[in-house]
Amino acid sequence: MKNPFSSFYHVPDSKELLDIAFGRAMKSSAQVSKNAPILLKAKKKELKRIKVAIDELVEKVLTIIKSVPVINDLPDFYRELASLLVDVDELRLNLGKLNGILPILSKLEREYSKKLSQIEAPKDADRIRRSAFGRISSIIGKQRESLEYLNSVRGRLREIPSIDDTLHCIVVAGYPNVGKSSFVRQISTNKKIEVQEYPFTTKKLIMGHFDVEKQFEKIKIQFLDTPGILDRPMAKRNNIELQAILALRLISDLIIFIFDPTPACGYSIESQLDLYHEVKNNFTREGKIDIVIIFNKMDLASEIEIEFLRDQLKIKESECFLINALSGENLHLIEEYLSKRYGKEN
Repeated sequence: MKNPFSSFYHVPDSKELLDIAFGRAMKSSAQVSKNAPILLKAKKKELKRIKVAIDELVEKVLTIIKSVPVINDLPDFYRELASLLVDVDELRLNLGKLNGILPILSKLEREYSKKLSQIEAPKDADRIRRSAFGRISSIIGKQRESLEYLNSVRGRLREIPSIDDTLHCIVVAGYPNVGKSSFVRQISTNKKIEVQEYPFTTKKLIMGHFDVEKQFEKIKIQFLDTPGILDRPMAKRNNIELQAILALRLISDLIIFIFDPTPACGYSIESQLDLYHEVKNNFTREGKIDIVIIFNKMDLASEIEIEFLRDQLKIKESECFLINALSGENLHLIEEYLSKRYGKEN
């Protein structure tokens, strides 16, 4: 699904809100007969200005509130990430404060409508309107911190990647430079790979898609390469990254772990094996998420290096894929595996 916070647009500060509301109010004009008494014209004109200002503010505040989805109603993945990025209770509190001024503004409109109806001189209409604008300014001014807070968190929430939680999701793991991004690019049907900012790291999320034929339909599968999340030991991850792993786990049904059997990536086999076991033990929800092993750089790896890695993993030749992610060699074997895995589902 699309990031539910993508419609969380810029939140104006209190001055911006008042400038917009009062600016439109002062440009408005009431429909009054030319032959109407001056006192009636004054009442209608200033009542219209108060009404336009309040209506404009109510509309803007409602737009802000409605643009933020109810966190508890979100799919697990987005709820976890939202809770990770912002203090959900503080978010609710500030939205609640904004919502609380709506009945106050409506009451204010009724109050000043009554005051205008009781004036006896045209000049009093302007005084009443100025008084109303002063009260409105005070009410909106008290929301300054809430408005600033909401605008500060919207950027983080809008950066959450758009991941369709209704589609199968395959997460690609392994140390940097083992060929994860090349693999995702090669196997994806759309070569214009989607690259999104990932708010939990300083790097980017690489997303691709793979289509599986199933009888009379195509099943779309998501591939995610998450730099900074599943590419280093747990001990070197901060709290945010550890929680991000939990969030990713909610939408994943398969992990592809890529090894580089050669020294080319800059990480020893021992380090890669340690990371593999950490991912397997901490990410796969006690075996509920399958893990597929890939040995990359088959063009550079010697038979001895490949056999050594297999021995360390205690797996047979048939239990891993040997590929060249850069050239795409043997990629069809993984495509066939995925087609069998997802194409036979009911």
